[in-house]
Amino acid sequence: CIIIDDRPKTLTPPSDQIKKLIKSQNIPISKVIKISKLKTDYKPFESKRKLCDSYDLFLVDKRVVHLLPKLLGKEFYKKKKLPLGVDLSKKNLKEQVERALGSALMYLRTGTCSVMKVGKISMEKDEIVENVVDAIKGAVEKVPKKWDGVRSLHLKF
Repeated sequence: CIIIDDRPKTLTPPSDQIKKLIKSQNIPISKVIKISKLKTDYKPFESKRKLCDSYDLFLVDKRVVHLLPKLLGKEFYKKKKLPLGVDLSKKNLKEQVERALGSALMYLRTGTCSVMKVGKISMEKDEIVENVVDAIKGAVEKVPKKWDGVRSLHLKF
């Protein structure tokens, strides 16, 4: 599912054009939702919950990411289904979707612990090791005080 910007005075292509782009590039996105529809049809809590449960992954135009916390509600945040940003102004949408799918997400909380999934059972040992090393490097960049802000790291298999 992808959420697009349809506000007036924005440079986002119309939803029909985005649907054609998705189809032509063979991208596995089954639904395109406009921001205006999100504001009206998905306003009640129950409809937000159903939307959250109906898709595994949500993508969003980078220009409207800042609007989503209020529009999506806390259910998306509880279930950690935050939409991943993609730039719809560029033509290489498939490449951006693949990059978003291949990324590891880390949710920084106010507490001392954060969790990040960096591998799957189906992956080779070398791939997992490479992912762990890269994830640690990336995570440390986001942690306040860099390495001074890290007390310990735990691997869970």
